Amino acid sequence: MKAAVLALIVAYIMPSHGVLKRFSNERDGLTVVNLKAEGVAAVSPVLAKDVSALMGITWNSGELMLNASLAVRFPGRCRLELSSPESTKVLAAASTSGKSRTEGGDVQALLVGLEQACALLSLKSSEDGATREAVTKYLSSMKVDLKTVSLARFNGTVSYLIGQKAEGQSQVWIYKERFLPSRVKFNDASGTAWDVRFSDYSSQATGEIWPRVLEIYKGNEPQLRVMVLNANAKADLNAVKF
Repeated sequence: MKAAVLALIVAYIMPSHGVLKRFSNERDGLTVVNLKAEGVAAVSPVLAKDVSALMGITWNSGELMLNASLAVRFPGRCRLELSSPESTKVLAAASTSGKSRTEGGDVQALLVGLEQACALLSLKSSEDGATREAVTKYLSSMKVDLKTVSLARFNGTVSYLIGQKAEGQSQVWIYKERFLPSRVKFNDASGTAWDVRFSDYSSQATGEIWPRVLEIYKGNEPQLRVMVLNANAKADLNAVKF
């Protein structure tokens, strides 16, 4: 009986090309062109000393709380800024069509989080199959094994895990019910392991456009958590330096 149930579960695993097609169709179905969001960022203690020094602000212990501002122009342009009322200095990461940079100081976790979120969530096209082709090309560049798909649980919800399950292998996780990214795991060029997590697409602020919570881990150690509190999908972004 157990073997029969297991076989039935396995039979319902959608192949990766089907998962990415559904995911791409969801992005193409968005009517939004611009997104401006405001929120807060919690910098983990392991990173807080460096971040506070770059910004010229005081930090003693625990998480360092900062203001966060996100701007997205579809397709392919994103900017995430961290600021504090105690300083005029701003830390920023920007990504335009896959080319990324930092401003105000090199905070790797900020750049990694924005790069991954922008690469997956700012995709959008009116051309049939263009978004799926773009995301497939991106995941291949990340060395994700697109032929391998399984089910995994994250945040109490089942996701499709595309890629090898072994530790150190590149993976992208897609929520099974909503076909939105839940997690990206990979090693960068220097061999550093990163885990970028996407949570809560049900908030009134951003809905399915962007997760309410974006978390960046270096290995198993939390680095940065960005939480959206409010957003405007009709914002004027002409002054934003993507």
